[in-house]
Amino acid sequence: MIRSTVATAALLAFSALAALPAGAQDAFPSKPVRIVVTFAAGGGPDIMARIVGQKLAANIGQAVVIDNKVGATGIIGADIVAHSPADGYTILLGTPAPLSVAGGSGRKLNYDPLKDFAWITQGVLLTPIMVVAPNAPYKTVADLIAAARAKPGAMTYASAGIGNSQHLAGELFKQMAGIDTLHVPYQSGVMGMAAIASGQTNYFFSDPSALPQVRSGRLRALAVTTLKRSAQLPDTPTVSESGLPGYEYSNWYGFLVPAKTPKPVVQRLFKELTAVLQAADVKEKLVSAGMEPAPSASPEEMDGFLARDQEKWARVVKAAKITFD
Repeated sequence: MIRSTVATAALLAFSALAALPAGAQDAFPSKPVRIVVTFAAGGGPDIMARIVGQKLAANIGQAVVIDNKVGATGIIGADIVAHSPADGYTILLGTPAPLSVAGGSGRKLNYDPLKDFAWITQGVLLTPIMVVAPNAPYKTVADLIAAARAKPGAMTYASAGIGNSQHLAGELFKQMAGIDTLHVPYQSGVMGMAAIASGQTNYFFSDPSALPQVRSGRLRALAVTTLKRSAQLPDTPTVSESGLPGYEYSNWYGFLVPAKTPKPVVQRLFKELTAVLQAADVKEKLVSAGMEPAPSASPEEMDGFLARDQEKWARVVKAAKITFD
């Protein structure tokens, strides 16, 4: 009798659950979502996260909080996300520095970039810009290389920190150009741009957040670092065509969650984020900021991407003999 009653109650409970609307069964998201940006406000990752976050909040009916966790070239923020609850409410705005570069550099990390995160989708591809002061004496990449060769060790380049992809872009440039210049790390890309504008350093491989400074004349775009010119700067040559054939440095931002996040939650986030990235108004804002929306076809499409990116940057770190504290 007791068993029959229990079985009947269980059947009734299951029937009641099945009768609920789909939205009632799937409550995610039922509270604010946090996007952790591992670099300071005003830089490229922050700009992208805020553009996407605003649209995402409108679409899902929940607040989307942009949380800047700055330090150790993104490692602090990545560590926070890796050890956050795997429930989909904490998302990492991923960049090469704390994932590909840190993972391929031999640094001691409290997380494994390849094992402790699950991809939602790639977000954007970027065209980095090699910028100098508006009154700099060199007008081309070839001019800058010639100046560096004339005075070995005298010129400096900025980055957003040791181990940042901007740092490694500078090291790759040095290796290919056969020059000796000094790396000067700053706490953010915004500070790196300010150092160039004020003449404290000579050149900087900036993310596209430098575009407003270039357009206003506070910085001069010497070249873009991809193999193709930027639609935003069509008259600006590539590094490869203006002084250093074959040089290429590209960048990306993407969205990841802690590794054990349930697949239905990952799929819901994939659906929402790809819809945002494909929205006409979001595309317009991102392209204006120098970013090309590039959502993945599926989360699984990103399998193996970080491992390949790690290998690429590990070769640069080894050749440059970069050490980390």
